[in-house]
Amino acid sequence: TLSPNADPRDLELLGRLTARLATLREMSIALTARLAEGDSPVLEAALFKDLGTGFEQSIPALLADRIADGADPELEETLAYLLALSPVFTLRGGTREILRGMIARGLGLR
Repeated sequence: TLSPNADPRDLELLGRLTARLATLREMSIALTARLAEGDSPVLEAALFKDLGTGFEQSIPALLADRIADGADPELEETLAYLLALSPVFTLRGGTREILRGMIARGLGLR
């Protein structure tokens, strides 16, 4: 919970996360519109998936950097679990290496 006297670093982190999430949401809306028009935005979808996965994987580490030692033990335990689990978030829908291969092909780099 952020109070009116919140640490500026916490506010900065919240701002960064909010900006990234807003960008991902706009990308999602744009992809949905393309699909509704009958397009097949494969390259755009791969880019979106890779960026979204990177965002999702980064959250536990970013929070861990901001959680003070001696914080609520239940919070520390949950965060430790998420830090251990975050590398496998990518397995839901394709590994990032495969997605990056698709992106490179779509951009003519492969």
